Amino acid sequence: MAITDFGKGIMDSLKGTVDTVKDKVKNIDAEKIKGDIQGAAESVKDKAVQTGNMATEQVKKLFNKQPQETERPSYDFSRISTKSALKLIYFLIAADGKIYQSEEEEFDAIGHELDPNFEQIKDSLINECKSALGSTDDMKEYAEDLRIAVNNVIFCTKTSEEDVFISPYLLVWDLLATAYSDGSFDEEEQVLVNFIVKQFSIDKGIYHEMHSNIATLLDLEKELSWIKTTNKPYLTIEAHVNEINERKKSLMDSVKTLISLQEV
Repeated sequence: MAITDFGKGIMDSLKGTVDTVKDKVKNIDAEKIKGDIQGAAESVKDKAVQTGNMATEQVKKLFNKQPQETERPSYDFSRISTKSALKLIYFLIAADGKIYQSEEEEFDAIGHELDPNFEQIKDSLINECKSALGSTDDMKEYAEDLRIAVNNVIFCTKTSEEDVFISPYLLVWDLLATAYSDGSFDEEEQVLVNFIVKQFSIDKGIYHEMHSNIATLLDLEKELSWIKTTNKPYLTIEAHVNEINERKKSLMDSVKTLISLQEV
């Protein structure tokens, strides 16, 4: 997955989303903790394995595997620390077994948006993720390491009062934005995101609405790129660009509101 103009556009659109919703959840009441999650992952429809991609069927099999009870201690599913969120985003960009420079730049952009101290924790966080994924070339083993790593972040991470927390809905939005930054939602990414959605009991209707908003943003970015290449008069192009930007702003405002309302 390589970042595209859409990726840059959507990362710009994300600016401010964190500030809008973060304060609403960092001190959330314990009574809002979600009940224990029954089952490990949402089943996904079989699709053909894409040539050159990682062994997708292995990923499906492993992420649909029932976790052991030791992997599922009592956990506050109403929030997630920014450090844990960043680890899950890193695992998403590593889902195909490769991490490109453009993906690291994308990860940096989200990191700075989620955590003001990102530069101080970045190296140690990435090293922890790489250590969890291991260095095997066997894609079956890699898929198993990925599943265990994601499970450990979701179920076994200890938090402290010094941690900063965000809404799981904001996490899912960042995951979708990351996945779609190259203009597509690869199968390995779908399996991993669906798994996380299931664990945090994300409302299916809201998840699909987020998905639809991302697709609309993608279409708007494509339209924006196209209009700039036309031979239409400057004022016509300018008016069209302004209209698209207004639609993008309106869409992002609705996303921010949607995420905020889940934590009220």
